[in-house]
Amino acid sequence: MFKKILVPLDGSELSEWALEPALALGMRCGGEVLLLRVLVAETMLAPALGELDGWPDQTFKRYCKEARDYLETIQQVRARPDFMLRARVIEGDAAAVIVETAEAEKVDLIAMSTHGYSGITRWMVGSVTEEVLRSAPCPVLVMRSPGPLRHILITLDGSELSQQALRPGLEIAASLGGEVTLLRAVPDVRIEVSEVERFERIERGLGRGLREGAYDYAQTYLKSLATANRSRGLYIRTAMQIGPAVEGILKYVETNQIDLIVMSTRGRTGLRRQVLGSTTEKVLHGADCSMLIVPPTAHHLN
Repeated sequence: MFKKILVPLDGSELSEWALEPALALGMRCGGEVLLLRVLVAETMLAPALGELDGWPDQTFKRYCKEARDYLETIQQVRARPDFMLRARVIEGDAAAVIVETAEAEKVDLIAMSTHGYSGITRWMVGSVTEEVLRSAPCPVLVMRSPGPLRHILITLDGSELSQQALRPGLEIAASLGGEVTLLRAVPDVRIEVSEVERFERIERGLGRGLREGAYDYAQTYLKSLATANRSRGLYIRTAMQIGPAVEGILKYVETNQIDLIVMSTRGRTGLRRQVLGSTTEKVLHGADCSMLIVPPTAHHLN
């Protein structure tokens, strides 16, 4: 599934957190990993750092050479015969260049760190990541730590759209040797007391039965998906949280040492401004672990 993977790097150790999973995925499918260095923050901030003499030509040429040398070093160290490793250096706005490169190269995955910039440019991190998420044409793996992705949580709500997270999540797990939990957050139907009482008046036990039936249906739904995908050789658990989706997901992540959350987004291009405050974005802001965010296909575009 992930035949071509784009990894934006800025030269920092933190940005390289995305390298390990990207290279593992590339080796699994014999695909291609494209390393991208965007010259933007350095050239914008160089005058403020006192590098005025010879600006911009000499300084910019030096930055270009340093960027190419940095990527070439990674290529030399990480190159393997079973996948292709390319590198590009492009000047421009970081988020725009990442998205445009992903579109032009027809990549299947963008793997990047949320803490990709360091030192004086750290203030730009959140905006770059979120701008990429809003416009990315493919799934985006957002790494928040350098640790392995062993316990992977795929969140589902019963909709066809949410199930788009299933295949890429299982692919990540199979490639990285992780175990999977399928989680569905089910609204606490006990809140709808008036509805339960109404059905109870129609037939004794009907209201309680409908409430319990909703939970049973959610469990059956999860188990059917787990059974259908165990042929991949993966260990798949199922879990259900009662209550609001965001709170349920974050609580499960916190208490079960989740390394990666896999979620789909709604809207035309991922986390657009129109859907700020959506479940996916609230989880992105509230969770401490890495996330794989899957945009809708053309079939689901609004």
